[in-house]
Amino acid sequence: MNDERELKNKILLKEIDQLENATTEFSNSTRWMKKACFSIITIVLPLLLKGNISLSGLEISAIIFLITFVFWIVDSYCYYYQVKLRWLMGIKFRELDSNWPYKSGKTPRKASRLKALFNNSHVLYYILLIPLFIPTILEIVNIVCSCCKTK
Repeated sequence: MNDERELKNKILLKEIDQLENATTEFSNSTRWMKKACFSIITIVLPLLLKGNISLSGLEISAIIFLITFVFWIVDSYCYYYQVKLRWLMGIKFRELDSNWPYKSGKTPRKASRLKALFNNSHVLYYILLIPLFIPTILEIVNIVCSCCKTK
């Protein structure tokens, strides 16, 4: 009976270790996403502004928005699974010891897709996305005003 419990604990510890490794990979991926997004925009923006292609402010904003939006969604996906894996680790820890988590009294939260999209680690995306609306709004106002003038 005691050997059976020890074997179960060893298996649980192995599962927790695997979950921790997967969580670390997702965590590294979210860090990489932010760096890659910023690097790509830093390279693409000057090319769009000084390139031989004549693009309007709306088109440049749309391209930067699309790049940022794709990275934000993929980063949110990684963040979601990072939280989900931590929650699963919490369940495994509770199987080992019913008093877990010891002093904090907190239970790990279950993953939420909405919380994954809007969390503090995505501030970079918000900083990049919000200013993109300014040229877009100005371009739309310019188009609307020119339509009003022609009537």
